[in-house]
Amino acid sequence: MTPDETLAHVQTVSATQRANSPIYAHLLADVTITAATEGHLLATIRIAQPHINSKGGLHGTMSACLVDWAAGMVIATYGGSYTGVSTDLHVSYVASAREGETLEVTGRAMKVGGTMAYVSVEICKVVPDETGGGEKRVVVATGLHTKFVKQR
Repeated sequence: MTPDETLAHVQTVSATQRANSPIYAHLLADVTITAATEGHLLATIRIAQPHINSKGGLHGTMSACLVDWAAGMVIATYGGSYTGVSTDLHVSYVASAREGETLEVTGRAMKVGGTMAYVSVEICKVVPDETGGGEKRVVVATGLHTKFVKQR
């Protein structure tokens, strides 16, 4: 598939998942997939009220949800609509983020085989760079996700 075809395919898979999953529909309603090539995904989402915890920071559940979702979308970059079944999910919480900030989610396949897939995900907040007027990324969470991908 061309990069444009891969992007369109992954956007369709994501839309289908949101339509069929109440939690994805609720938490990921505003996610935007900006790039997708085989084994790689880039998406953004603006932090809204449902994404924050009682202290006003990004809820850990939201970070874990983004790792789970992004890993599935990375698997979808290989052309199928099957995104696997979670067998292991590990999230490291590095920093916080607040309502109104934008998150950039990057997923990368480490290996997608016939039975298992291994994906890494990095979640960064996009903040102004005080030194030059541009933007910088601050890591908020990282994740490793293993998924069973063998279909019957």
